[in-house]
Amino acid sequence: MGAAVVACLLGAVFSVVVWGRWRRSRRPAFAAWGTGLAIFAVAALTQALGQAYGFSVPLFRAFYLLGGVLGVIYLALGTTFLLAPARVGKVCAAVLLVLTLALAVDAAVVPVDASKLTTTAGVLGGALVGHGTPLFVAAVFFNILGTLVLAGGSAYSAVRFIQSRAGFDRVLCNVLLTVGALVVALGFSLAKTVGGSLTQLGVLESIGAAVMFAGFLSLGRFGASAPVRTRAVATPAAED
Repeated sequence: MGAAVVACLLGAVFSVVVWGRWRRSRRPAFAAWGTGLAIFAVAALTQALGQAYGFSVPLFRAFYLLGGVLGVIYLALGTTFLLAPARVGKVCAAVLLVLTLALAVDAAVVPVDASKLTTTAGVLGGALVGHGTPLFVAAVFFNILGTLVLAGGSAYSAVRFIQSRAGFDRVLCNVLLTVGALVVALGFSLAKTVGGSLTQLGVLESIGAAVMFAGFLSLGRFGASAPVRTRAVATPAAED
């Protein structure tokens, strides 16, 4: 339980800081990342409560929706806002919002085998009855898509930096975001496949959150972008 509490506190504090940067800059990337971190924090809280008092069906539904489905994709939305044209980010945000509402409804009604909630595998998705439900499909699709967007953002920003020698803060931000998300994903994978525990997952969640937060803080504060011609790569520091 202790590790999950630490992950929750880290996520909550980091979310507040990132939302503070959004209030100063009004950059939608920070709003998306702040939302992703808030989702992460609440998911860690449900995990801590489940470890302390046992996972009820409602608590499992919340934990799986937030921790298993939505966290990574909202971080990827932030990267989309950072690197893609504004209209692309807005369309992605609107689609994601609609899908989030639909998945929240599905999470509330999807059949759950409560007898499996006493095992780590059950808590991490094995308790869902049937693997063809929208919630299960979204967990697979969103995590793959989110990871690809984060990794692609890292590669794209690195290429831009090599071409123009501007925007090293974006390279660092996207690399750290990707690494942090992969650390959290590793925690889920280990817990599911090699007998890992929720405590070990909480430790990796804490490490991943810290790495991602370092990425957010690097924007505009470390090797900030030099002025360039396109709107999509405007200097973050100038907008803080």
